[in-house]
Amino acid sequence: MSSPTPDRPAARTDRDHDDDARPLPQITPKQAKRINAPVQGMIISMAVLLLLVLPLVWLQPRPDGEPYRPDVDVALEASYVADQSPFPPVVPEPGEEWTANYARWNGGAAEGVPYWEIGWVTPGGRFVELVQTSLANPTWLAQQAETLPATGTADAGGARWDVHVREASDDAGALTVYTGEAAGSTLVVKGDADRAELDHLAAAAVEALAAAPETPATDPTAPETPEGP
Repeated sequence: MSSPTPDRPAARTDRDHDDDARPLPQITPKQAKRINAPVQGMIISMAVLLLLVLPLVWLQPRPDGEPYRPDVDVALEASYVADQSPFPPVVPEPGEEWTANYARWNGGAAEGVPYWEIGWVTPGGRFVELVQTSLANPTWLAQQAETLPATGTADAGGARWDVHVREASDDAGALTVYTGEAAGSTLVVKGDADRAELDHLAAAAVEALAAAPETPATDPTAPETPEGP
């Protein structure tokens, strides 16, 4: 009986011998420098760009985290439109923490109803708008209330207000609208502020109208009646 033949290493082929004998490629320092040149140039360019941009960023004023609040003189703006308004433009004084960011007159060219409007940023950082006219009609009032139905009432400044509410949704933000009458004017108070701030402005508007001189309501679009001899 023959003994088992021990395993023998596989025979090396000429190809294996050629692989061992083939020298590995060598890169000279000059070639390595040429290869690394684009990377170094990119790093230098980024460093130069940062040195140019960072000073500009540091020089920019830092935001204070509050909305922009222009200081509009509501009384002054009201004096400009008093001659063309058929009613005394209301100038509420809600307090120093309330900041008016616009006050303007709308002659009613599109709506057919002239009105005075003021916008405020509230102490809570919300926006509230006051609209006033003495020539309101149901269509105009519905547009100002954004066609929201009245869902309740509120008492502010001794006046009764209808309250229209829109809950926040994916299509629109929350909105609360007060509509009421005071001293011969129709008033609309609306915004995304809480009810306490809306009550506060509504009361301030009623108080301001009570203190304003009365002016008979007239239609500015009507033709003037010639005076008699």
